[in-house]
Amino acid sequence: MPFDGPLAEIDLDALVANYRLLRDRFTGEACAAVVKANAYGLGAEPVAAALAEAGCGFFFVATLDEGIDLRHAQADARIAVFHGVGEGEALAFLNHRLIPVLNSPQQLARWREAVRGREQGEAILHLDTGMARLGMTESEFEQVTQQQVEEAKIIMLMSHLACASEPEHPLNETQLDRFLILSEKFPELPTSLPNSAGIFLGESWHDDLARPGCALYGINPNGAEPCPMRPVVRLSAPVVQIRRLESEQTVGYGATQHFPEGTRIATVALGYADGIHRNLTGKLRGYVGNQAVPLVGRVTMDLLTFDISALAEDNVPERIEIMNAMQTVNHLADWADTIGYEILTSLGSRITRRYTSWSAA
Repeated sequence: MPFDGPLAEIDLDALVANYRLLRDRFTGEACAAVVKANAYGLGAEPVAAALAEAGCGFFFVATLDEGIDLRHAQADARIAVFHGVGEGEALAFLNHRLIPVLNSPQQLARWREAVRGREQGEAILHLDTGMARLGMTESEFEQVTQQQVEEAKIIMLMSHLACASEPEHPLNETQLDRFLILSEKFPELPTSLPNSAGIFLGESWHDDLARPGCALYGINPNGAEPCPMRPVVRLSAPVVQIRRLESEQTVGYGATQHFPEGTRIATVALGYADGIHRNLTGKLRGYVGNQAVPLVGRVTMDLLTFDISALAEDNVPERIEIMNAMQTVNHLADWADTIGYEILTSLGSRITRRYTSWSAA
């Protein structure tokens, strides 16, 4: 059997379809895209290229390094950096035409000093309306003057929703009300509040710029409802060995499961070192075509074992799929008691990323 390693096939057509769904659902002026953490582990450069071709001209990343890397691939896009401008970073922001999200009075002062006397240097001012993570507090924002906004070349006010994936959570209304009141201080500035889930909260949360992230990549923006997004990732791995048990015996570490004589076991080159969570043991399925085969034994560092006894004798799989249209990132997240963000960003460096249109096939 050929051994060509684990493979994540990234469906850029599905990614673009998800962007268009979000953009069409959003009633505001424009829809950006969050491509931080290497586009949630899927590859920021090809992801941004596909989105740019679909009309997206505004991207958000987390760090200065991510912004610089993306600028090399996207010469004309607007690129904003959530973490803002740190000590000694202002010149790099200016040289690479990056937009800092200013989260504190200290960052605001640092940026004002850096752009004084320059034509370039726009920035976004972040207001904390209930997340208590990044952004100016209400009392800090009260001290911001029109002169400071002009000198720092502030182009937008933004805030971030803490509970948008839970539509009934009262904090959603609270944050919206706070943001509307605070933004009245500088009514000439555009605003940006909704993330992926915020777009689905309703038009009351829609303003000038949406910033979807997770939903672009097929993650359900509201776990209580069926996922409206197309799956973007198909993950498969090669079968290293197939064995037929010669007697009743256990499989894997801990001898946790017994299987009868004749059971066919396929061992696959994938494990928790590649981002397959160990607590998927006993829950994960593999797929050979449309047929599911159960994971048996524990998820280990480099290997998974599947019971393929239900397959026809002449069906000798060379690869087994772990994520596809039938078993998406959302299934793995539920079974691992985590979120889709962690599943995707955990996919390891041993997994080759390939860009294709598998879901349309």
